Amino acid sequence: MTDIIDEEEIPKPNLLQRSGSIVQVTMLFASPIISIGCAIVVGYFAYMAANQKPPEDMFSLAVSILKSGDASPEMRSWATGVLRMQTGIPMPARFSEQ
Repeated sequence: MTDIIDEEEIPKPNLLQRSGSIVQVTMLFASPIISIGCAIVVGYFAYMAANQKPPEDMFSLAVSILKSGDASPEMRSWATGVLRMQTGIPMPARFSEQ
């Protein structure tokens, strides 16, 4: 048979022990939520940085570099990068001059 234990014999947790257990449970659930939130924020900023359009003045500068006949190959390479143009792609047969 089990002995009936009086409530006076069971030690009651003090305020420090109760708050410690609450903090442990909170940390158990809060840390993954914080990690996921930070990953979402980093992904958002990486997406925005990768898909940002160049400013209009850079766009017009790149167009003028490509139109000019005396631009260096490095400048032309920079301009095609700014405009996100692909170079070196062979022309289809129907568009090439015959």
